Amino acid sequence: MQQDPYQLRVRTARLSPLAEAFEVVDRYAEINHRYRKLIHDSREMLAATDVRLTQARGMGKKLMVLVRAAGSDFRERLPPEQRHLLDAGLRQADDLVYGDSTGQD
Repeated sequence: MQQDPYQLRVRTARLSPLAEAFEVVDRYAEINHRYRKLIHDSREMLAATDVRLTQARGMGKKLMVLVRAAGSDFRERLPPEQRHLLDAGLRQADDLVYGDSTGQD
């Protein structure tokens, strides 16, 4: 039986790939203030010690939206190190949103 995702907590330290990907998008993407608000809101959640699993999944979805909003060639325009950080964050986002991840060991 699966645990209730509203009750499960995820340590934000485990979400560092997601946090780093938000930083890449913030630094390199040409996005409007509404999209930047998504980054700001996620940073506030990531500043806590832990978040609900549903919040972590929500941040994963936000990252996906931001990368799409940044344009189809955004990833290709990044320096290799930044591309690696973005890819790691997107993998974690995908795992949180579509996978069977609870963000825990």
